[in-house]
Amino acid sequence: MITPNFKINQDPRYIHLLIKAPMAKIGETSVAFDDEMFCFHSKPYYLRLHLPGKLATQDGSEKIDWDGEKNEFVISLLKATEGEHFNDLNMLTKLLTKPNHQKNIKLNSGIEVLDQEVTEDQEDYDWYIDQSEWTEDEQKSLMGEKYGFANRYSGILSRFLDEIGDLLELKQPETTDNCERKELRLQKDKEMFDEDHYWFDLYEQKDTIKDLISFKLDWEKTTDCDSCNFNDEQIFRMKNLPKREYLLSKKEKFQLLLGLIDILFAYSYDMRTTEGEHTCESGWTIIKLSATLSWLQIHSTLPETLVTCVQRSLVHPLYRNWNLSLKVINDVYQILTKGRSFIIKCLLDVHRILNESGDLQYIFNDLYITDYCVWIQNVREETFRSLAEAMKKIEITKEMIGFDLQIIEKAAELAFNESIQ
Repeated sequence: MITPNFKINQDPRYIHLLIKAPMAKIGETSVAFDDEMFCFHSKPYYLRLHLPGKLATQDGSEKIDWDGEKNEFVISLLKATEGEHFNDLNMLTKLLTKPNHQKNIKLNSGIEVLDQEVTEDQEDYDWYIDQSEWTEDEQKSLMGEKYGFANRYSGILSRFLDEIGDLLELKQPETTDNCERKELRLQKDKEMFDEDHYWFDLYEQKDTIKDLISFKLDWEKTTDCDSCNFNDEQIFRMKNLPKREYLLSKKEKFQLLLGLIDILFAYSYDMRTTEGEHTCESGWTIIKLSATLSWLQIHSTLPETLVTCVQRSLVHPLYRNWNLSLKVINDVYQILTKGRSFIIKCLLDVHRILNESGDLQYIFNDLYITDYCVWIQNVREETFRSLAEAMKKIEITKEMIGFDLQIIEKAAELAFNESIQ
């Protein structure tokens, strides 16, 4: 059976399902619903949804139409309570996932474990305080050190090191714990920081970088909800995401949200430096700039995460400029203020880029991005607003980066002035 593409709208009385089914057998179509459950069947399509509100009893008030021009069913179902607003009707993976009402024990074996019925994240966070590092017992498994989304994986990357060695800078992922990952990453970034490249971009590329900074991206162009609507390609990806729920501690959620900042920074940098048109190098850029992906690093606080993002952006990509990096931080802030739907759109774009790129980049989808696309659908909007507000209060200084930027810039300024005299 095929899960069709679908959209859901609502008004005070009805929810309206638009189900794309170009190969459907119209005469063999059936629709059934009861309380929060909805089922649609029309060979070769089958769709079962778990709605966030109750429907009225099946009594003939439902309406089913076929739009031959669009090859889609239009189904209108009466709400049990008129005026009730059904939340998250655009969180398609969440609607497709059957809520699990039984409490499960969390295992550390890499086996997928379902949570109790999951609605929304209800944690409050202090983004400036370390929520404590992983302990040795938490981090290790029989297969070695753990990594990936919420440290769910181990024993995987060692098989692919020859193929992804240029992308994964951590050379011994199965035996290096998170503290060592941070230390090794910072040590290598300091070694690789190129003063001449930074100097060149500061003066020789200043017009180009000025143009990149002033370029208007999607999240800066509009404030309405149209920017948060999913297109057909994004709907297709969402409905094909795995149906998972996650049993996560507050600490794990906190660290996942910091990892989200890191990934969105890398994505925003690529969007800005390609002026909204990804290139064949976009997958490489996103993985390289994200310490979460390239070093499997778990971040401790929001300031530390932003410092790491800036450090990576001044060491690895084509354009290495302080003001550009600060602009990208603002891009991440703008994305967060757009809310959950827009964040998911960005993650789905990352997912597409890595799937379509070479060099086994899809592995980072398997380890991180796919789970992020599913999990984010259950995070409260308030959490993203809190994270955005915290970002706005943080001032990243050149001293925090640790590359002697002020000394380099002063020397560059003196040399530049001498050259034009």
